[in-house]
Amino acid sequence: MTHGFASSRRRLTSWVGVLLAAVIVCAGCSFNPSNYVMPGTGVGGPTYRLHLEFSSLLSLPAGAEVRSNGAKVGSMRSITLTDEAAVAHIDVSEDVELPRGTRAELRQTSMLGDIYIALIPPVEMGPELLGDGDVVALDDTDPGPQIEDVLARMADFVNAGSVTRLQDAIAELNKTLPSDVAELRGLSEFGSAAVRESADNLDSLGRSIEAADELSSRLDAMRDDLGFIFSDHARTRLERVPQFMSAVLNVVIDVNTLTTGLEWLIPRLPHVRENLELIAPLIREPSASPHQLNGNAATVTSFTKNKLVPFLLGPNVNVKQVSMAEQDVSANAFLLLKMVGAVR
Repeated sequence: MTHGFASSRRRLTSWVGVLLAAVIVCAGCSFNPSNYVMPGTGVGGPTYRLHLEFSSLLSLPAGAEVRSNGAKVGSMRSITLTDEAAVAHIDVSEDVELPRGTRAELRQTSMLGDIYIALIPPVEMGPELLGDGDVVALDDTDPGPQIEDVLARMADFVNAGSVTRLQDAIAELNKTLPSDVAELRGLSEFGSAAVRESADNLDSLGRSIEAADELSSRLDAMRDDLGFIFSDHARTRLERVPQFMSAVLNVVIDVNTLTTGLEWLIPRLPHVRENLELIAPLIREPSASPHQLNGNAATVTSFTKNKLVPFLLGPNVNVKQVSMAEQDVSANAFLLLKMVGAVR
């Protein structure tokens, strides 16, 4: 009897333990610590909720601090994901007034320190303030450089041999510098004097830089022309320039020879002009259009075009009438010529 009661009690204790363990496991799985504010991490008093859209919140810890102008003004409550961004939901103390246009950035207290959210008010603050439920859009947030990316770039910098190349460059610089301390000191003094002189002539340096900037702008505006000048087409044209210059010089030489041969005509030019003034009216009469030719020149042109050229291309004789003793014998002459085969 006692043994059966003890056995039932042990079974009941086992079932109670299993049930209690199941309750603890379910409660632990449903517990989200980010939904509860730890003592000393939140802000006291009433708050209002803001939603900050970031492109990445990979390294932001749960319950991260929210600061503005170096002071803690709130804390992050949770993070949700959308199709375009990761949204950080923060609670800001109701005493803190943030104008519209406030930016949000992720910052760190040190290289390996905690990441927090910094709220940066705009330079020109307007009258409108951010209120409960307002959203800081993705364009007004900056996730900053991620520590993982920084460490990866530092590793690439070290492993790629950049440090070794820097050491080699410093070693080469040491080789080029004089070994004599006095000479090195004189070189340093000369460099210092050059730097001081440059500092005293900042206006001249500024004008030089402005002139270089203006020259660069002009060259940029002439980009198409410069591209043509240095193109293959321009190079081909440039190769033809000596040939062109040689042809021009030959023409000049030939013109010189021609003018030398016509020197005898120079004293007679006034008489030639007088003769041309007399001959011109005989050749051409005034006309209303420069394309219309009147006078003897028109007659000669018409005769040549309409009479002489067709006759030379196809010579023929058009006999209209043959008469003998004032009698028309054209029919008889035609029959006679047809009989001998002169006409058809």
